[in-house]
Amino acid sequence: MQDLPPIGGYDPVQWKRNVPSRGFRPVIYFWGIVGFMSFGFYRFYQGVDEQRELSREKQWARFYLQPLLLAEEDRQKARRYFAEKARQDLVAESMSPTRRAKFEEEVYEDKSKFRFPRFRATVQPNDR
Repeated sequence: MQDLPPIGGYDPVQWKRNVPSRGFRPVIYFWGIVGFMSFGFYRFYQGVDEQRELSREKQWARFYLQPLLLAEEDRQKARRYFAEKARQDLVAESMSPTRRAKFEEEVYEDKSKFRFPRFRATVQPNDR
């Protein structure tokens, strides 16, 4: 004789773990991250637009200040030129006439261009 199952069948076998779910569903995390990143990109591109506008404003400020800066540079060159002329006259006073003639001799043959002296920061010969 063979054993038969009980009337009504066996109880179902519990093969799943009975672990309670913790946190939100994954789709909620996904849309949360997408929203957070979208807000970050939005703020980033707002900053890019602001930087672009500031650089445009700075460029226009340079355009409007250019004549003033050129005039200031010309005044500096003229001031240095006349100071150099005064120093040369002061040095020429202490020279003998032959050296003074050599000192006042023109350097350039071409008189068509005005050449401003170039200044460099060096040690003066009498400072050594």
